Amino acid sequence: MKFNFKTPKNIISEQGSASRPETYSDLKLKGPVLLVTDATLMRLGIASKVQNAIEKSGLEVMVFDKVEPEPKVTTIEKALDFLNRNKIATVIGLGGGSPMDIAKILALLLKTPQAVEAIYGVDNCKGTRLPLVLIPTTAGTGSEVTHVAVVTGKDGEKSPIVDAKLIGDVVLLDAELTLGLPPKVTAATGIDAMVHAMEAYTSGVKKNLISDQLALQAFKLLYENIFDAVNNGHQHMEVRGNMLLGSMLAGLAFANATVGAVHALSYPLGTNFKIPHGESNALVMLATMKFNAKTAFPMYAEICRSVHPQINHINNEEASAHLFEQLERLIPALGLHTTLRPYGVTTNDLEALTDGTMNQARLLSYNYRKMDREDIYKIFESIL
Repeated sequence: MKFNFKTPKNIISEQGSASRPETYSDLKLKGPVLLVTDATLMRLGIASKVQNAIEKSGLEVMVFDKVEPEPKVTTIEKALDFLNRNKIATVIGLGGGSPMDIAKILALLLKTPQAVEAIYGVDNCKGTRLPLVLIPTTAGTGSEVTHVAVVTGKDGEKSPIVDAKLIGDVVLLDAELTLGLPPKVTAATGIDAMVHAMEAYTSGVKKNLISDQLALQAFKLLYENIFDAVNNGHQHMEVRGNMLLGSMLAGLAFANATVGAVHALSYPLGTNFKIPHGESNALVMLATMKFNAKTAFPMYAEICRSVHPQINHINNEEASAHLFEQLERLIPALGLHTTLRPYGVTTNDLEALTDGTMNQARLLSYNYRKMDREDIYKIFESIL
């Protein structure tokens, strides 16, 4: 089997590591450092803890905290304007997927200036980037280990940038940073990570032995810990650590095997109705999986057996159905919606959502079972 597995050079998993000056001294980073984060992490004091640790290691720090959910191209422009003529030597991304994605892009553009629109798509980044450290504060996106960044273009569409140059040099996994996550955010980001694992395992292209094994292990960690993380995560460090590790493994898996139609259908929900990405994945996940199950049921059966070994005696169709039954119970138990109407979606919106999904041709092409416009419309209609 021929494949090229992409991964960061250094992944450090250690409780409290992101708040210790010694961590940054040992990494021998150069300053000034740009810390890319968001206003919520600043308000909660999480970003300031990391900033103080970096500064105590002897490095000058500039903070850009204007990253919003579903970040726009204009956010990158604001960051570049904020930096003006300041010379940055290292970029650190701290937060969920949005700050980390913006940090990846800025690390490239600060070293090799080019138009953001010119790097949309696959392998369009030119030149080199600055040293890049990524520190996740949610267990969901897996962005810390992927070569993907997603921004909302000036046309309002999600625009993925996929290039090996976006892979960080160092990843810091510190479960302490996730202790304060609210239950709903924990649930949504956790489901997002589970979707990453499932879509990587059932990918229609580029599957390989490494990504398959990572996807199964990731799903197991996430599935077995997400309920406790949502309900007792404020005091359960081991559960938080397992979620963070599962999210990272799922990120490695999908970065090397791709995601598919679940993400394609979720993007217009975020664009058109501002539904957070994890919640939109939860909405379309089961209906999309059931569509795929017509041909992908043996793989869903293997996912089920990885977490329910007691059902090894049943056939693939039954094991696949058992997985769906468990997930149908899990999503509402986590406090997440399973229908679109609570978000204000009506029948009149289904054509626009279908159009938005069709614009995600790259992701649809990666789906295990081919999906046309009518299929997409029916999936949205089934969860209305």
